[in-house]
Amino acid sequence: MAFQKVGDYFVLVHTAMAPTDEEWDEWMQHYTYASILVVTDGGAPTASQRKRMKMRVDELRALPGVPNRKEPKVATVTASSFVRGVLTALRWFYHDAYAAFPPDHINQALTYLDVPPRYHIAMKTAVQTLRMQLKKAKGSGQTRTMPDEG
Repeated sequence: MAFQKVGDYFVLVHTAMAPTDEEWDEWMQHYTYASILVVTDGGAPTASQRKRMKMRVDELRALPGVPNRKEPKVATVTASSFVRGVLTALRWFYHDAYAAFPPDHINQALTYLDVPPRYHIAMKTAVQTLRMQLKKAKGSGQTRTMPDEG
């Protein structure tokens, strides 16, 4: 798993494997109350990692000024029609907080997240850069982060 902040948004890239707890904990240390573009080859957080994400979001919501901010969204880009179906069902229960898109619809994913057009190229570049980093790491189990681009 690898991630990068671009402007007020995060790009999170998964391989076909679930992230390790160490990778997820590093991600949680960096996550702020922001929308996320997720690109996955099939990997997804485990149940305990999803629970920690919910706890982190609840923690951030409790900070002064955060409850009045726009609710963050998650757009997942994946070739898996099964994953897209699951996320579509989640969307029904979580008031449009989640949406899924096939790989050739990344522009629609960015629009769904309300990413300003000036960040589109940087977000797409981040996806490619993070994918290359993960290929180089080849299962080393290390989280790869990039500096903020925004």
